[in-house]
Amino acid sequence: MPAEATIRIAILADFPWSALDGSATGRGGGQGCTWLPQLAESFARFPEFDIHWIRLDRKNGKRETVRKFGQTFHRLPAVSMSADLAAGNWPTRFILRRQMRQLKPDIVHAWGTELIYPAALRDFRGPTILSMQGVLTEYQRIGGLPNDWRWRKMVAREPEMIRSATVVTSESEWGISKVQEIDPNANCHLVEYGVHPRFYEIPWKPDPKNPYALYVGGCGTRKGFDVLLDALARVQDRNWELRLAGDDSMNEEIITRGLPGVRCLGLLSWEAMQTELQGAWVSILPTRGDTSPNSVKEARVIGLPVITTKHGGQAGYIHDGVNGRIVDPLDTVNLAVAMEDVMSSIQRVRELGAGRHREDREYLRPERTADGFAAIYRHLSNLPSQTPR
Repeated sequence: MPAEATIRIAILADFPWSALDGSATGRGGGQGCTWLPQLAESFARFPEFDIHWIRLDRKNGKRETVRKFGQTFHRLPAVSMSADLAAGNWPTRFILRRQMRQLKPDIVHAWGTELIYPAALRDFRGPTILSMQGVLTEYQRIGGLPNDWRWRKMVAREPEMIRSATVVTSESEWGISKVQEIDPNANCHLVEYGVHPRFYEIPWKPDPKNPYALYVGGCGTRKGFDVLLDALARVQDRNWELRLAGDDSMNEEIITRGLPGVRCLGLLSWEAMQTELQGAWVSILPTRGDTSPNSVKEARVIGLPVITTKHGGQAGYIHDGVNGRIVDPLDTVNLAVAMEDVMSSIQRVRELGAGRHREDREYLRPERTADGFAAIYRHLSNLPSQTPR
């Protein structure tokens, strides 16, 4: 442990490994958990913590250790997700228990009930943190998960994972409310997961002569893709384009419906995503359930207004008629009206984009995420508060 460190923390998460050499390219590059690299960078401000990130490698079976940002990153070979679920998470628990015996952490912090890491919390005799990414029980309730045995097993084990944690964090009050529906006794803390600094450097330049709206997601019902296409069909004689960033299955749906003025972009790298956001008039996400979607955060950091719903953490900072539109209740007619309102003129777009822009940028800074977790670490370890450098 470094001489200045006073507490050792093991963070169990699917950290994007390519972020360690600067080649991480966002969701379109096959990277999940895109909020973690900026969190690691911000943790470098806290030398009193000796942080060890632990990622399970379920594909390449490669063991590797890297030192970066004043922290240590471990990649460990592991069995496939299917094999792990079929075996009741015992392979993951065995691997992580062995690693914990070597590290001897003071706190264990696991991310994501959909990623099995929290299964290891029950084996640690010390304070633990579970950070929610999605709330699977709620996603299943609204029909937002595939009808697959693996997802059913993960949903079934989510309550146990929540109960095993000393502290549960979520990035929104919406997420906390869903966790407490599962376990009313859960000790929940709100810690918003911030946006990568690269998005703060992008100037918003909506082109008055090239109006387009941007949807980032997939064709599943949880994100409201079906409602979006139904609403689009109701907007007659529109002079703007809808661009879709996500998997190729969306293109098949557009072809089937025969909708004009829609362009499918496929999976985008961060650079390509930033370019699309920079020129877009609005970001649209008619979600039926989201803890706090990255696409909305990135849009607001750059300056786009957002059309969304009250069904998610984004409703905590998207205010109807101020920095976007809240579609409530979520239906085809209301969404069509909201789209026609925002896309009515470049003046309307700029007015909504400017609303609370400074406040949104401040709220979504990754430094605030690190500060929030640092406060929890200190509380759990009874360390006195220190000012980060």
